[in-house]
Amino acid sequence: MISHKQIKLRFASLLLLFIFIFILSLSVGYANSSLGDSLAVFGGSKSHLMLLIITKIRLPRIIACILGGASLSLAGVLLQTLTKNPLADSGILGINTGAGLAVAFAVGLTDFSDPAAVGMTPIFAMLGGWTTIMAVYLISRKKNHGISPVRLIVTGVGVSSMLSGVMVTIISRLDDYKMSYIVEWLSGKVTGGNWTMLGLFAPVLILLWVLTYSRSQALNIMNLNEQTALALGLQLQKERLYILMLSTALAAFSVILVGNITFVGLVAGHITRRIFGSNHHLVLPASVFVGILILLSADTIGRVLLVGTGIPTGLVVSVIGAPYFLYLMLKTAA
Repeated sequence: MISHKQIKLRFASLLLLFIFIFILSLSVGYANSSLGDSLAVFGGSKSHLMLLIITKIRLPRIIACILGGASLSLAGVLLQTLTKNPLADSGILGINTGAGLAVAFAVGLTDFSDPAAVGMTPIFAMLGGWTTIMAVYLISRKKNHGISPVRLIVTGVGVSSMLSGVMVTIISRLDDYKMSYIVEWLSGKVTGGNWTMLGLFAPVLILLWVLTYSRSQALNIMNLNEQTALALGLQLQKERLYILMLSTALAAFSVILVGNITFVGLVAGHITRRIFGSNHHLVLPASVFVGILILLSADTIGRVLLVGTGIPTGLVVSVIGAPYFLYLMLKTAA
């Protein structure tokens, strides 16, 4: 068990890392600029070009990554605790793809330039994600045997692949603008980097963060065996459904901002538990920082080191997350 001093030190380290990555991401990009140029904007600089770059391009994109990374990591922690499966993640279990398929239907059937249509996309995304995870849960569940972790993962991957095929069919029938939007989303390109989208989704995601943290004690009890949890008075079935809905909502709303990005929840959940143990009062807020660091670092790498390639953030995350997933898969199988 870690001491209070160690907890404070580790949270302080995460905070310092976040501040460093935030400033770095704000200061570098396609345009040649320095840290001083970026800070000068907040000090009242008259450079209209830098003001435009910071306030219209970089800062909204950074905030989108913060919201998306934190939400995906929380969703991953919730799903890992719910299924008692270290490989659980919103992308691997098909939630992201289900949400994306629903958004693809919405994009195809509506005028996506209409703000009212954009405002409806979270509802479609949440319904799509929730329907998908329920289907995965029911298919992988064997009567009188509960949920097998490996079966759940295999079912999630299978359902996700099937839905991706359906999505390709939908894309082929759309006009170029809508097709481009969905393809960018599938590859994990940050699409919510504008103040209108942030204004719509940020309050909802922050509310979901608060609701997630409010379940910390229940999640700690769910870490115990089922008989002990019931003996402690936890309404297990009701709590599982609530956690499932929360994790789906977090993933569905975040993919509107950052696209179909996988592995963030899986990697963030494991790193956080290695550092802070299994107490969700610590794991949940720490996973917010870790998820932000992963996604914001990947986005910064994609914008700076891979400048001119057009490689989406999701592909950079996959390069980091896929080997880690295979390592955990082999470790779990062993």
